[in-house]
Amino acid sequence: MSTNLSKQKRDELIAKIGKIRDFISSAPQDENTGNLLTYLSDLEKDVCVKKYGLVFEEHREEIDEILDTHTPVLKEEKDCFICHGGQMNFLIEGDNLAALKLLEKTHKSRIDLIYIDPPYNTGNKDFIYDDIFVDKTDLFSHSKWLSFMSERLQTAKKLLSKDGAIFISIDDKEEAGLRLLCDGIFGENCFVANISWQRTYSIRNDSKGIPLEVEHILVYSREEYWQPNKLPRTAKMNASYKNPDGDRCAWMSGSPIASDAKTHQGMVYAIQHPLTGKLLYPNHTAHWRYSQEQMLKYMNGWCKYKLEDLHDDEKRAEICGVPVSEVRKNVKAIVLEQPFEQSYPIAKAVFDNGPWPRFYFTSKGKGGIRRKVYADSVGGRITTNYWMYDEVGHTDEAKKELKSIFDGTIPFDTPKPIRLLERILQIASKDDSVILDFFAGSGSMGHAVMKLNAEDGGNRRFILCTNNENNICRDVTYERLKRVMNQDHYAASLKYCKIDYVPVSDRLYYEYASELLKHVRELAELENGIHFMGNPEIAIVLTEEELELFIMELDETSKYRKLYLGHDILMDARQTEILKDRKITINTIPDYYYKELEG
Repeated sequence: MSTNLSKQKRDELIAKIGKIRDFISSAPQDENTGNLLTYLSDLEKDVCVKKYGLVFEEHREEIDEILDTHTPVLKEEKDCFICHGGQMNFLIEGDNLAALKLLEKTHKSRIDLIYIDPPYNTGNKDFIYDDIFVDKTDLFSHSKWLSFMSERLQTAKKLLSKDGAIFISIDDKEEAGLRLLCDGIFGENCFVANISWQRTYSIRNDSKGIPLEVEHILVYSREEYWQPNKLPRTAKMNASYKNPDGDRCAWMSGSPIASDAKTHQGMVYAIQHPLTGKLLYPNHTAHWRYSQEQMLKYMNGWCKYKLEDLHDDEKRAEICGVPVSEVRKNVKAIVLEQPFEQSYPIAKAVFDNGPWPRFYFTSKGKGGIRRKVYADSVGGRITTNYWMYDEVGHTDEAKKELKSIFDGTIPFDTPKPIRLLERILQIASKDDSVILDFFAGSGSMGHAVMKLNAEDGGNRRFILCTNNENNICRDVTYERLKRVMNQDHYAASLKYCKIDYVPVSDRLYYEYASELLKHVRELAELENGIHFMGNPEIAIVLTEEELELFIMELDETSKYRKLYLGHDILMDARQTEILKDRKITINTIPDYYYKELEG
């Protein structure tokens, strides 16, 4: 038996702490001895903490300090609103941790797919921590990055729906640490895959050591046993399906048998060939794939068949690999009901004219029996953990896409190709999924969502979050989405919001509630994917005065069907009756938008 040396050392240390505690406890008690006992308890907790997993120095960011004393709010940039019909999408400018805290209130357990492409922390000024680039000389570079990611991923997990999954792009630098971090947050049991994306189509000759050809995409699900959607079938896959007999759809040849005859003896018997009269048995240790009742129906498609006991126990015992005394008795064969001479012309006509039954015969009808596998029953193809560039694109392709959108310039260094993100959407989203990317970069995910919706008729919505370092959010992310919406005529709308902050420290709720009220509309729009301003069917009222004004302005031309009502507004009987007569549905805006969440 092996010895856990680490546990042994911890136990010895805990025993020593116990002796020190006993000594202090027996001494005269004062403030100092009380403090020492408290210190010993803290030390004991640290010693006993779980020792397997990722260990890193936790760091506190500037945004943590801000969130301690301020509540984040959304403020819409109304001049940036784009209305092209379709689903309402959102671009949020600001620190993504603050954005995630807001989304926790509007989208907890409601995001179906999260994709992020965070900074890779290469040391080449790609990762900024508290407004300072983390470079290769920083002794805490890994800890800062992991601390930065940990806080965001913990909130991201809360946003995932029961069927949701998160996809995280990363390279070799932080892949190992990120994998352990995600195991701790999402659970090892929810690890789905470490996908290798072939990011380049040509190997650099000047590379030192082993050239890097792939990047990683770590995939974790919210719950165990998550299954990806199947991918569309390729032309190459469909090429193997033919339709020589004029059946309802193309098909390919499949095996008529399955293994383990010994445990399926009732499915081991003879079938008489309608075009040769021979008796056909399954291969040694195999059985027919379907029940005898089903097989009889298939064979009746050739001509009339019946069940008959051939007393072939020895033959069936040989196939099953058991003594004759142990083979199942009274298993009948499927044989021609009429003499072969009468059955043959009927079966021959079926063979010549088609379509053939599910089980057919090879070698121009004279050979062995096979099974049709219909193309429409196979479904799509299964994705693997290796994605080649010819299917999902590469980094140069991504840059060319940006270049074509921005009139020959490339305003972002590390975009991802649209085909890569479409692949993720295909396997991890439904037609009406809500997709989140809180490291939005150049906006590739939003672009991919709109493109796929246009291709398959889906109604997916996206929420993108990014800071505005070097004006990236306004000049790149937003500009890209606006241009592709106009150029490709996508049926999609976009709201642009900024993160702002309301100070709450040393103030009671009622002292700043009126400030928060000014930003409730944006969160109601975000949560429900709607737009209030100028909407003839949906309205929002946040005060009793606004409610009365809304009711007074209702007339015969009003088309309102839904009213979002502030949670603390009490309607009187008259107001309730008017809205009921107008068939206006009431949606009460929740009070949790700007209050602390439980747990």
